[in-house]
Amino acid sequence: MKTNIALILSSILLVAVGYLFFAQNQGGSPSDKKTVTAASASSKALNIVFVNSDTLLEKYVFYQDKIKALDLKSKDAETALQARGRALEREFLQAQQKVQQGLLAPNQVQQEEQRLMQKQQSLVAEQEKVGKQLLDERQKLLTELEKKVKDLLEAVRKEKGYDYILNYGPGTGVLMVNDSLDITPLVLERLNQPAPAASGDKKTN
Repeated sequence: MKTNIALILSSILLVAVGYLFFAQNQGGSPSDKKTVTAASASSKALNIVFVNSDTLLEKYVFYQDKIKALDLKSKDAETALQARGRALEREFLQAQQKVQQGLLAPNQVQQEEQRLMQKQQSLVAEQEKVGKQLLDERQKLLTELEKKVKDLLEAVRKEKGYDYILNYGPGTGVLMVNDSLDITPLVLERLNQPAPAASGDKKTN
C-alpha cells in the first residue's frame, strides 16, 4: 500500500526534472549558444523545492491514525472470520462422524448437507463483503489523503512562490536533491495542525 500512496503523491507533485537540464549538451553557431545561455539562465531562476513522500507518510498524524484503525479493523475481522471457519469445520466433522456411526437417517443426512453448505456459502459471502468494505475504506482514505496533500501543496506553492515541488523518494525518478530545498517539515507542520473549531462549537456565556 505504501507503494501505491507514493505513486499517488508522485501524481500530485509537479515534476519537471528534464526541463532543468535543457540544452546542457547543445552546440552550434554563436546564436545557438546565446539561446542556450538564455535558456540556462531561465532554468537557474526557477524556484524548485521537494517533499520526501516517505517521511510525509510516516509523520502525518492523520494518515497514521487512520491506517492503524484500518489495520486493527482488518485484524478483528480476520479473527472473527477465522473463528467462524473453525466452528464450521467442527460441525462438518461432527456430521461426518454421525453419518459414519449410522446416527442419521438418509433424509437427515441430506438436510445436514444442505444446512452446512448454506453456512459455508454464507461464510464465503461474508468474507467477500468484509474484504470489499475494507478495500473501499482504504481507497477512500487514499482519496482523502490525495486531496489534503494536493490542496496544501498548491497553497504552499502560491504562498512561497515555488515554480515546482518535486516528490523525492524511492521510485520517484528524482535521484539527487539538495537538503536545503526540503520543505517536508513545513508541509508536515501544516498537515498536522489541528483543524480550526467550528463557530458553533464556541461556548457562549
